[in-house]
Amino acid sequence: MLNKHSSVIKWVWGIIFCMVLVMFMLESGTETDRTAYAAGARVCVDGKMIVFTDQQPVIDSNGRILVPIRFPAQELGAKVNWLTETRQVKVENKNHLTLPDSDILLTIGKKEVTVNEKTRVMDTKAVVMGERTMVPLRFISEFMGAAVKWEGNAKIAFIFTRGQTVEEIKQIMMEKSAVSPTPVDKVKNIKILMYHEVAPLPKYATENTQYLYVEPAIFQQHLDILKKNGYNTITLQDLYHHWEYGKNLPANPIVLTFDDGYRSMYDFVMPELMKRDMVATFFIITDKFNHPGYVNESMVREMHKNGMEIASHSHTHCDLRYADLKEELNQSKKLLENIIDDTVYSFCYPYGLYNKKTINYLAQCEYKIAVTTKYGEASVNQNIYELKRIRINRGDQINVR
Repeated sequence: MLNKHSSVIKWVWGIIFCMVLVMFMLESGTETDRTAYAAGARVCVDGKMIVFTDQQPVIDSNGRILVPIRFPAQELGAKVNWLTETRQVKVENKNHLTLPDSDILLTIGKKEVTVNEKTRVMDTKAVVMGERTMVPLRFISEFMGAAVKWEGNAKIAFIFTRGQTVEEIKQIMMEKSAVSPTPVDKVKNIKILMYHEVAPLPKYATENTQYLYVEPAIFQQHLDILKKNGYNTITLQDLYHHWEYGKNLPANPIVLTFDDGYRSMYDFVMPELMKRDMVATFFIITDKFNHPGYVNESMVREMHKNGMEIASHSHTHCDLRYADLKEELNQSKKLLENIIDDTVYSFCYPYGLYNKKTINYLAQCEYKIAVTTKYGEASVNQNIYELKRIRINRGDQINVR
């Protein structure tokens, strides 16, 4: 009987010991994660200082800089995919003007990486920090064919992708290392107003379409109210550059957006904006060029020259969840860029309909920012491709609070 009780006691103590050991290991592991990384590193690509708006670069215990996985995509032009089931990151760099084609596959927590089907071993590894996947900057950049230089005194990692000469590299490093970064107090939330047609309500308007119209006189009142209350209009492109690179914005910024590319945008809206030294972002349906009631190519070109942002609203204004994305997203972007001879940054989802595949393709087409029809203020914490807007319907008054 005593032996039986003794066995039970040993079993219980064994369980307790294991539980304590596991808890100790978890606590030790957590402490290691908290202390293994140091902040303060900065990144410069071809002479441009990069501003990271959320997760900042960190230095791991091996002295290697880790950056968010979106860095290779946005700054080096690569296509980046996260493979959830295998916890892998696939980086493809194709058709770069100066860098060679590369195909990289790395696994979270492992030093082995596949580069163009050959196994390489890094001296550090990719990790997940919070909700961000962090990858080794030097290895990703060098595997893609870029030159990487580290300036220890200024704590700046320099990435060169254009085949710069030794003298050019020295000049850039000297100039940027001597400049102290000026912190920018970023706008956290901003109102993005959504307009459609600015015109008298036509007789053929239906119950479902009449809300799209804002009377011209009411629209003029809206602009005057904004001016009177100290608001300054910016474009979505301005907002992207502010959040991503720290571009300064005027006090009390607000974004005005106009969907569909109606003729009234050119005939009435643009002149009223220009009278008040205002700008706006216009989402154009490229299949509607030369259709009655819509802007044509020459109008779009003039709007751009007058400081308005020209953006895409797809090619045919269809449900992008089931559409030919190459035509709807890529073709519309290229058409507009050829017209204005400038880069198209922004996109608006027709009917507010999209899915994850749509967002991924937007990034592949190098759109930088996109808006939805979801109601509310846009926030730096929202997905840059899912910003909220405030719809302005017929009869609405501007709330400036």
